[in-house]
Amino acid sequence: MTTINDVIAEIDGSVGVAAEHFGGGDKISHDPDGLYFTASTFKVPLLVELYRQVDAQEIDLERRVELTDSLRVPGSGVLRELGVGIQPTLYDLALLMIIVSDNLATDILYHTVGRDNLNATMERLGLANTRLPMSCRELLFSLAGETDVDDSLDSFQRVGDAVEAGYRGLSPNCDALNEDLSDVSSPNDMIRLLGMVYKQELLSADSSDSVLHILKRQKLNSIIPFYLPPGTVVAHKTGGVKSVRCDVGIVWSPSGPYSVAIMAKKIGDATDLDSKLARISRLIYDEMTAS
Repeated sequence: MTTINDVIAEIDGSVGVAAEHFGGGDKISHDPDGLYFTASTFKVPLLVELYRQVDAQEIDLERRVELTDSLRVPGSGVLRELGVGIQPTLYDLALLMIIVSDNLATDILYHTVGRDNLNATMERLGLANTRLPMSCRELLFSLAGETDVDDSLDSFQRVGDAVEAGYRGLSPNCDALNEDLSDVSSPNDMIRLLGMVYKQELLSADSSDSVLHILKRQKLNSIIPFYLPPGTVVAHKTGGVKSVRCDVGIVWSPSGPYSVAIMAKKIGDATDLDSKLARISRLIYDEMTAS
């Protein structure tokens, strides 16, 4: 019978896995405390910090933000394609940040909650492996070899072209791929944070429900949900940049819900990578439902 370690052995890179059943407490892990680049899965801690500030009455989700050219961020999302002048609410931006991984929406929220506040909350929660010093713009500019992060349309176009080209010519020594300078976490930190949300240990009941409601509407489903039985409810967020691929979330299985984080780095040959990570997800599901 194929095991999780068997599938990990097929992957050209490093893989960390953590999963925990909320009912029985069963755990599955492989390098669970290893340090991994978050890519867009950092949007989960950001969403949690947004709602923490909502609960503290420091942020109103109905506040509107006018989009301007200077706010544009390359990479994933739809807002960067739209004309200036539209005014989405902060709640609209939270939805877009998660369900289509919108980078422009993410950076508006990142600067709204505050870099220092976000990292202070992760530290206060004891998530010692989670450090989120880079916005999407900073991360993508670094990957594209742009040393000056500015808001000019020329820079936006250059970085956008580099992203579309798959970061050809990328230096492996860029800040975005430096564990001391980039956005990082660990599988255990991610499932602990998700567990705090599910168990309503961090946010109010309404905010916890809203976070899960948003994560359940994820449209990028090539990893955790891909091989699960049709109709399985999953609240999750994917992430991926050059040599990095992740997915973290909560799965509602017949035996009850469990949290799961699958994180990969230093990927060489990415052939069928999502499919392999999705097989790991299915093996976790089978173990969790058998318990």
